[in-house]
Amino acid sequence: MSWLKPSDIVEKLSSHITSTFVFPVKVRGIVIFQKGYYKLTDGEAGITLNVPPSIELPVGAEVEIEGVICANPFVKEDVAMIYPAINVNSYKVLDEDKEREFQKKVTEVEALLRNRNHYGFWDTFTKLLGERGRIKIGLIHGNSAQVWQDFISGFRGAAGKYADRVEFVRFESSLSDEELAKTIKEAAKSGVSAIFLLRGGGSQEELARIGGFESIKAIIYSNIPFYTAIGHSFDRMVSLIEKVADGHFATPSIAGQELGKLVYTVSELESPRGEVKEKPSKISKVVITMALELLLILLLLFLGLKLLPKFFARLFDGG
Repeated sequence: MSWLKPSDIVEKLSSHITSTFVFPVKVRGIVIFQKGYYKLTDGEAGITLNVPPSIELPVGAEVEIEGVICANPFVKEDVAMIYPAINVNSYKVLDEDKEREFQKKVTEVEALLRNRNHYGFWDTFTKLLGERGRIKIGLIHGNSAQVWQDFISGFRGAAGKYADRVEFVRFESSLSDEELAKTIKEAAKSGVSAIFLLRGGGSQEELARIGGFESIKAIIYSNIPFYTAIGHSFDRMVSLIEKVADGHFATPSIAGQELGKLVYTVSELESPRGEVKEKPSKISKVVITMALELLLILLLLFLGLKLLPKFFARLFDGG
């Protein structure tokens, strides 16, 4: 018997299961796209979908999929495993009217986005700090959520002595589409220079339900810089609202840290310019004063050398 590697066992077992365990199924669930793969989820569990190039699944739609259960191998560094998947043969959207309405809204949002200003993170805050010196930023978060504390703590730690250049105004919201849209409009009218939407981690299904088309339109019509810090790095870009944000961060604390770093950097770059102008003026005054004093001393020495001989000559002649 020849020696095998763990990856060889995974491959052989996967091939065996896929070839012998032919189990046609019809499965219903919501289509999501995660880490480069389609998945079908019921809110409690998700299963990978092996999709042929000829099929394009509608993300976010409830579908019925016909296919065959199979096994997918996973081998990476020191980890090897096999997990169930479905080879997709065909699908149908369970609510065609809902899907048509969804696509109509997507088209509407895409048209609005083409005319929306984009506010890059560094460019926007560098300009705001330069023009206003001190700015006000809105933080939108869930009811009773504490993620705003993580954001501000991260900000203060990174901004250091310049932390007082930013004032934060908090807005609580359920993060459902209608209420979040109202909160975005309220925050935009409050005089803040930019808005951060904060949310802790959670399942893909929970995060995907944050906001919606009404919230997206509120962002577009408010025409204010809008950034998200939703979930963790592996949850990123799972909600519609993240796709229209001017920037997004893996967690609220990371967003706060990045803003703090920006404020610190901009402030440090501004500060030396004022000191450089001041220092030369002080130095020049000292140099000028010393030069005048030296000239005065030299003049007195010169006069002394010239006049003293004459003085002594007269003194002795008179005597």
